[in-house]
Amino acid sequence: MPEEPRSVTAEWARRAVVDTQKIPSPGALGAYSDAADVLRGIGLIQLDPLTRVSTAQRLTCLTRLPRTHRAEQVDAALWPRQAPVAFESFTKVACVFPLEDWALLELRRQHVREKYAASISERLRNQIREVVAAAPRGVQIGTMEKALDSARTTGWNWSEIKRAAELMVRTGELVITARDGVVRLFDLPERALPAEVRHAERLPAEKLRTGLAHRAVSSLGVMTVSDFAHHYHLSRNDAASGIEQAGLLPIAVDGWKDVAYASSDSLDAGQPSSGLGPIKEARLIGPFDPLLRDRRRAQRIFDFDYTFEAYVPKSQRVYGHYVMAVLSGIELIGRVDLWRKENELIVHQVFPEPGRPVRSVVARAKSAAGTLARQLGTALRLPDG
Repeated sequence: MPEEPRSVTAEWARRAVVDTQKIPSPGALGAYSDAADVLRGIGLIQLDPLTRVSTAQRLTCLTRLPRTHRAEQVDAALWPRQAPVAFESFTKVACVFPLEDWALLELRRQHVREKYAASISERLRNQIREVVAAAPRGVQIGTMEKALDSARTTGWNWSEIKRAAELMVRTGELVITARDGVVRLFDLPERALPAEVRHAERLPAEKLRTGLAHRAVSSLGVMTVSDFAHHYHLSRNDAASGIEQAGLLPIAVDGWKDVAYASSDSLDAGQPSSGLGPIKEARLIGPFDPLLRDRRRAQRIFDFDYTFEAYVPKSQRVYGHYVMAVLSGIELIGRVDLWRKENELIVHQVFPEPGRPVRSVVARAKSAAGTLARQLGTALRLPDG
């Protein structure tokens, strides 16, 4: 007989979600020493090519690292020149995952192989592998296209080689564990992955679903079936099965339509404190941060309706080109339209959430922007007035 959901408040759920992120207070060393530690802690980091403020992975990691940490240290930790610590692949979007989770992502690779692998001819697959094998440290897509006398990829206009290579990453036939600057290097799994990863036990589907459920709840704090499915781009059936097999505890969050799930450890923690944090503790949250990347989840947890407007025509934008949320305590209290230009981080405007005191939000937004500017190594320019 299914266990009766335990009732919790919306504030409890918000606190559980925010606490799971381990965002350090000013002066604290925090839970993570570098970006590789952050990745292991939160399980995945969404990637995005836009650099209007900084890259998605830098913004996500800097929020969780000590305030003395600098942006350029993030990429060096995620893609070191020595032994790899991460691999790039996809949920529905491009992400980087800790190398330790390679086996868990086999469920996703199986799905892609079954559905799409036949779309690549064996001849093309072998040609790509030959080019990659000839490059001891991996090969970037432009070099691969040139070697195979292919049209070049420009923007979203992908060549046949680019489409095939990206699909081979999704199936696990190729891997990306290193970069040359910002350029991804395609490599062979038998060469790039450590032996302990390659030879790890192949888990049955049931254990993969269970492992992913445990991994997701440790990263998300509180999750519905839909949250879990979105996080790893699973079918709803796989997500529901994983939660059941993992033995996660059902909870009824005040105001939520669907049953949510949490670990027994988080439920044993009791009712948390709530409300805003001190001004100096406020942080800016990027558009692809785990707190914000699932827009429907952010709306449900924080009552924060967020649309990424970078690709919206300027005349139709409500807030701005690149807008970050302001986190204070367990609340998303406002948003900031900002832009990094040369050696300045420029705050164009601060937008308090409805019902929030303007002066309180602006003070916290300015403090949070100052923290980010120091981590980016820039000056901060605030709006007049």
